[in-house]
Amino acid sequence: MNAKFTLVLIVFFIYLSTTSAQRKRYLLLYSEAIYFNSGSAKILPKFRATLKEAAEAINSDKEARAWIQAHTDSLGSYESNQALSDRRADAVYKAFFEMGVDSLQLKIDSHGEYVPLKSNGTATGRALNRRVTIEVVRPYVPKEKEASICVVKGKVVDATNNQPLRTRLIFNSLAGKDTIETDEYGAYEYQVEMETNVEVRAYTKGYFFVSKLAKTKHKTTTKLDFNLEPAIIGGKMALNDLYFQGGTPLLMNASEKALEGVVAFMKYNSNLKIEIGGHINKPNQAPVPQSSSSFKLSEARAKVVHAYLIEHGISPDRLTYKGYGNSEMIHPRASNPVQEQMNRRVELKVIE
Repeated sequence: MNAKFTLVLIVFFIYLSTTSAQRKRYLLLYSEAIYFNSGSAKILPKFRATLKEAAEAINSDKEARAWIQAHTDSLGSYESNQALSDRRADAVYKAFFEMGVDSLQLKIDSHGEYVPLKSNGTATGRALNRRVTIEVVRPYVPKEKEASICVVKGKVVDATNNQPLRTRLIFNSLAGKDTIETDEYGAYEYQVEMETNVEVRAYTKGYFFVSKLAKTKHKTTTKLDFNLEPAIIGGKMALNDLYFQGGTPLLMNASEKALEGVVAFMKYNSNLKIEIGGHINKPNQAPVPQSSSSFKLSEARAKVVHAYLIEHGISPDRLTYKGYGNSEMIHPRASNPVQEQMNRRVELKVIE
């Protein structure tokens, strides 16, 4: 095995259940990224050695798991970038398969243009965003002296008046979840062993939920505050972490966390009724007709989310869905990828 592996052994905490007794530690065996030419899913020859090292790390231990995450820059349409991201993930998956890696040891996420590492405003930033990252881990129980603790702490307040909120916080990592609640002042502290990142989701009755990423690697303390918007009639919340296959209403696996968040929000606020609205990005244009394929796509994507919520226990009486085409763009004259992304969305609106 390459000595590089032994130099990157980093202990980090991954939650396997909501009970402290069942938490399980993992050891990071390998972490690296490979990069692609613009518009291409072809693995460059210079990165074959990187994939070989990763495959050796996986094959050396049947308990090892590899997490493959594919990304693009923001050039081109959302649909084409999502499809390109899928192809890049598939290329790495096939390369590992050819190197003898068991497919059951692989986990794949395709993010398209939505999780940039750097700003897409420069050529250098775009080059770094055209990537697939690979993390290889295995179960591990370190000695007490090896544990490196990071404290995630902060406060949850009402976004309109800055008053503290009693809130449920869900900590979600690669393998599971854990749950705590804030105190009467809206404050919380939570200890984790250092890992690459932890998603933290905040829920309070009568408020839209918020998800944030706590980066804990090599840190002893990370501050993460939440400002929650009241879920009043007419209030809206965009679901920014939904990923569809290019030009279709088919959801990618990477959308699962966002949809789980909506289900939890609806169950936590059992008195709310919502409309699920689908929107597309066509700036500097008149509203597309309802008979157009673009308008029907906005409706179909809203319908998919509607069906998911019903399938996961939300009463149909509490849900409606509607396509808006490009009639309610946040940025009607969008001039950059960020604004275009904000136009291209699925949105929750409280109707009762």
